[in-house]
Amino acid sequence: MIIKVNHRQVLFDELYANRGKDSGGLPEDYSGSPDPSLFITSPVLRRIVSDFSKKYTDISFSDFETLLDSLYKGKYTTEKYTASFLLGKFHKHRKQLNPEKLDEWLNYLNGWAQIDTLCQSTFTSEDMDLKWPEWLKLIRRFSIENKQSLRAWGAKSKRRASLVLLTGPVRNSTDPKFRDLAFENIEKLKGEKDILITKAVSWLLRSMIKNHRVEVSEYLKRNKDNLPKIAVREALRKLTTGRKS
Repeated sequence: MIIKVNHRQVLFDELYANRGKDSGGLPEDYSGSPDPSLFITSPVLRRIVSDFSKKYTDISFSDFETLLDSLYKGKYTTEKYTASFLLGKFHKHRKQLNPEKLDEWLNYLNGWAQIDTLCQSTFTSEDMDLKWPEWLKLIRRFSIENKQSLRAWGAKSKRRASLVLLTGPVRNSTDPKFRDLAFENIEKLKGEKDILITKAVSWLLRSMIKNHRVEVSEYLKRNKDNLPKIAVREALRKLTTGRKS
């Protein structure tokens, strides 16, 4: 008789066994989230995820997606980080994923750290190329999420995601479609004052400098009075010194 593995329980038992054992776990208020934490440092958490991925390489896509659903809906911010780290490990399943799942998962994420752990560099330009029409539609929709469409926090999370999702692709690919979408979304969001958005605008502009230096420089000249001041300051510093600060 085949006994079905409860993958979530296996992971949670390991997380709970390692709770607070190492100093340096980020406090909840630093991450911008009210969710409780198990205070596990990133290296320990990544080791747990790596061990799991080696032991359960044969997990089916269906079971993998169910596991991620349960982790993103979990009580602890640590569970949500774990889900995003798993996405980074299971390349084959990540490529099968329907991009629309992010629309669901982001409803359960609070604070910049949870959003960025899912959206920054998890999905590569190659991943997006496989289903570009779906990704394009999703990211554009995220950029115009508003307070009327869902709870205010969830809408803001998705607007940030529309920027952060592109930081990896514009830095690691010369394909102009990622650059063009980045500028399109910055145009939509450059007037916002919330630091969750202004910092993401800055981050995306700086990420484009590697492959699109001339375009970023010209964009800054044309929009220096309309962009968030922090974005102009940090992007100009990156252009002139190669450093953020």
